[in-house]
Amino acid sequence: MITPGTLPLVAQRWTPFVYTIDFEGLDFTGATMAMHVRLYADAPGDPIIALANASPSSQGLSVAVATADGVPTSTVQIRINEATLEAVLLNAGLPGASVKLVYDMHITGGGFEKTRWLEGDFTIRPGATQ
Repeated sequence: MITPGTLPLVAQRWTPFVYTIDFEGLDFTGATMAMHVRLYADAPGDPIIALANASPSSQGLSVAVATADGVPTSTVQIRINEATLEAVLLNAGLPGASVKLVYDMHITGGGFEKTRWLEGDFTIRPGATQ
């Protein structure tokens, strides 16, 4: 069992969110990936944002694998479109406040069964320029 890493993520409203994470020593070629953003951990029902495998220019999770000196590194990209972030208006009672959520990311591949690799806070910060 792997203990997931804790990585707080901060997205800016009115812009797309693109973030990359390197997994050194792991080859996630063909892996199945999923990331859910919810109001709180174990919140029931559909996630506020649900991401799955996608191409690098599309909303979702993509992976590129490079090998140097025989060691693979899987670079996982998280991409959330601007329109998706704009639609998360859970702070309607507090205009200008950040939206505080949680996420985790599961990856099945690279020689591992379905594993939670990352988890943490997912904050959407307000902005002025639309």
